[in-house]
Amino acid sequence: MYTLNEMIRVAKLYYEKGLTQKEIAKLENISRPTVSRILDAALREGIVTFSIQYPVESVNHLEDELKSRFSLKKVFIVPAIIPEPAFVLADVGKAVGEYLSGLVRDGDTIGISWGTSLSYVASHLRSAARNNVRVVQLNGGVSTTSFSTGAMNILEQFSKAFDAQPYMLSVPTIVDSKEIASAILRDSGISEIVSMGREANIAVFGIGKTSYQSVLNLAGYFKEGEYDKLLAAGAVGDICSRFFTVDGHICDETLNERTIGIHLADLQQKEHSIAIACGEEKALAVLGALQGNYVNTLFTDELTAKELIKQHDISREQGALA
Repeated sequence: MYTLNEMIRVAKLYYEKGLTQKEIAKLENISRPTVSRILDAALREGIVTFSIQYPVESVNHLEDELKSRFSLKKVFIVPAIIPEPAFVLADVGKAVGEYLSGLVRDGDTIGISWGTSLSYVASHLRSAARNNVRVVQLNGGVSTTSFSTGAMNILEQFSKAFDAQPYMLSVPTIVDSKEIASAILRDSGISEIVSMGREANIAVFGIGKTSYQSVLNLAGYFKEGEYDKLLAAGAVGDICSRFFTVDGHICDETLNERTIGIHLADLQQKEHSIAIACGEEKALAVLGALQGNYVNTLFTDELTAKELIKQHDISREQGALA
């Protein structure tokens, strides 16, 4: 409808020169509504873009409460300015990205998982080139369907941010039997990457909620009835494809033996075990992860934090009554 030149000219007069739409209309000999439509077209075409710059600050009283309850090294809780998943995850991802930029040092090894939360972190990483840094994938990927976990893109973005050497764990995260898992882990290349993840001093991962809509279930890793049994056994969440109960215990040891990647017990030994979890529906999963001592640094949002505190109180009350 409007030429490129028209959109650029009107946009520059309005946004750069600071003329009003009325002044532009008079100058260009067009109507004021036409000026407005040209500006709208410039936005749609990407000629004009906006970026809202603001500091992400933690909700201090909730931060102190969670640090005290779970003896955490660090807690960062973003305010739910717009309580919608994409906005909240963007703010949490930005906070994690800024934290990592100051945390990572020369010679560090960073272990990462995959998934939605990590993709938001990866997209908000700032360039902070270091020497001799390695980035390693902590758990296998999803290979049974065309469903994308974004694992490769996340690994590339982390590696680019820290000028690091990437190491991808190119195997399924869950296989049919422990014998197959053992055979895969005997491969020297796979074994080396898994060992690197175990030895990483920094681990960054999301906390998943058990749900029929989970990536692993939709990807077909569970035979008919298996996921029902997992839920019936008390599974509330997973980290790096390993499932646990609200008490933080491994839920199904047979399934655990079929899983390839870092063990949850290894996370307990990390210098920095950094978890990202957003959404009130994940409160029990986060609680299980904290009670299993798999996390020493937590990034979440205020609504999830409040629900987490509520569920922790309920858990303590039930324990007292037992």
